[in-house]
Amino acid sequence: MASLVLASGLSAAEAADYTIRASHGESTDSALHKGWQVFEAYVESASGGQIEVNISPAGQLGSMTDALEQVKAGAIQLAHGDEQTMSTFYKPMLILATPYLFGNDEEGLAFLNSDFFMDVRDAMAEESGMRLLAGASYGFRSFTNNVKPIKSAADMAGIRMRVPPSPMSLEMVKAMGGSPTPVPWEELYGAMQSGVVDGQENPVGVVLDYSFYEVQDHLTLDNHQLGINTLMMNEDFFQSLPPELRAVVVTGAQMAAATEYGERNYQARVSAVDKLRELGMEVYAPTAEELATFSSAVKEPMQAYLKTELDPAYVDAVYAEIEKIRADRLAAVE
Repeated sequence: MASLVLASGLSAAEAADYTIRASHGESTDSALHKGWQVFEAYVESASGGQIEVNISPAGQLGSMTDALEQVKAGAIQLAHGDEQTMSTFYKPMLILATPYLFGNDEEGLAFLNSDFFMDVRDAMAEESGMRLLAGASYGFRSFTNNVKPIKSAADMAGIRMRVPPSPMSLEMVKAMGGSPTPVPWEELYGAMQSGVVDGQENPVGVVLDYSFYEVQDHLTLDNHQLGINTLMMNEDFFQSLPPELRAVVVTGAQMAAATEYGERNYQARVSAVDKLRELGMEVYAPTAEELATFSSAVKEPMQAYLKTELDPAYVDAVYAEIEKIRADRLAAVE
């Protein structure tokens, strides 16, 4: 019997025609990892065992940028990207990190799945060698700090706000009068704990998951930037799959994104906010008038910056597409 089991396991391993080695940077209890487990289960099952998926979580294969470089080189097949890092590999993706670009998650997801953005995704695959299979909102980024409640853009003056290595985030904080301070993700908790920075900006689910409430006092729900996690696949590997298996991979990626979004959306709206209050954070929801001070402070500087970095016609087309999405959504409920 033991010999039969061993023989069966060996033949099952040999039956996989393709292997997807996958890397992401989040913990195994994160919403993202749960989504990737759905991807693994679906792809292996729906491919009839022709595809095997091996996930390396929690940055085991290096930082997000490191893993994306490995995907680009073909050393691994799939990695986690986000709205902050993809422009490093394809500059037009810089648009996704624009503050106050989307009014809600649904607008952002509609844009990601629009025909307009599908063309951008195809262009990225051709130029960078990486294909964006699917994207999930992991919540809007909001500000936390240890100095005072930030109720308007004017309150940002003098605050040393940690930003990721993204020019959009740096320009955003600068436009509000703050002091943007780039700090690597891996060093962020320590930087807040030691006072190297006064604050940071991330979705509330991340603030909770990574215990930032231990070293931050104030949370402002300004929702300035939509967090977008993406599944990025090596384009040569993707094209090497038969059409029916390419469809399986894309469907699996969409299921992963939907799984992550569902859990993160609940965190962002309900569970994480309530829990952070229980844990002692002061949570402030700005009024419409106060929110307008944030968006008005950054709108013109951001558009001017984008048009120095990207084709101005492309920037205008993005804004036009988002306005169309808004109009279509409004018409659908009238």
